[in-house]
Amino acid sequence: MSSRDPHWRPAEVRCCNCGRTLEAVRTGDAVTAGAGFLPTVPGAVCPTCVDLAAGPVLADLRAPAAAHILMAQEFERPTAAAVQAALDLYGWDPEVVAAGARRLHADGQGRLARGLLEDAGAASEDPGFYLVEEAALALLDGQPGRAHELLLETLPEDHPRWHLLRGNLAHAVGHADAAREHWREQVQASPEEPLGWQTLGFHLLHERDDPAAAAACFQGACGMFPTHQEFHAWLGEALWRQGRSREALTTLERARTLDPVDAEFTRGLEALIAEVRRTATAGGAGN
Repeated sequence: MSSRDPHWRPAEVRCCNCGRTLEAVRTGDAVTAGAGFLPTVPGAVCPTCVDLAAGPVLADLRAPAAAHILMAQEFERPTAAAVQAALDLYGWDPEVVAAGARRLHADGQGRLARGLLEDAGAASEDPGFYLVEEAALALLDGQPGRAHELLLETLPEDHPRWHLLRGNLAHAVGHADAAREHWREQVQASPEEPLGWQTLGFHLLHERDDPAAAAACFQGACGMFPTHQEFHAWLGEALWRQGRSREALTTLERARTLDPVDAEFTRGLEALIAEVRRTATAGGAGN
């Protein structure tokens, strides 16, 4: 393991404003502490300080929501403080730890991210999950050899995205066929993981140039995630690339009614709809 200072450890939950120690009550993956939680600070806030809070205060917080906050929220304090606050609240919860490590890495603090995963693994009876997460960071850092070494110490049951990462590793070293098979195994083994569908579908559509196979993949994804705008939009693109403009337009219009991903995705969707409508009107595709 790398040597670094400080080591990550769960500590007492304190009010993020006045520092008062708070009692944290854990029920399953939900935590209640003080008067609520401030996502932007982040941390728990005591009843005395809650009226001073600027911004939304969450009454309680579940681990998946905390993980999402760690990945997406802009913080008033350094990222490391945000991760430590989550660690104080949830202890060594794998989902929260993984999100914290990814955010630290994305913010340019790879050493702290790896240290967090190492400390979590040392505290766990089943460290395989954290080795897989560390392998993912190694791959992002352009270190496929290190990622391979870490994955050799793990098994598919250690992590719900194990096959996804094995596929990413194979792809990184130029083994597209092996990557594709791992991504297919990912979809079969963990269909509830959207990233597996996305990775396989994109590969089939943009690298393999097989829009029919990509459409079949995205059809499955739409069945698993009927409200996800992205999968309906990508299915529409795959249909269009097969020359099935009318079906594509129907699918893309359906995607337009779903909750938008973000402004950039919406602009891309509208541009694609306009292009598909143009080709359908011009008679450039049948169906």
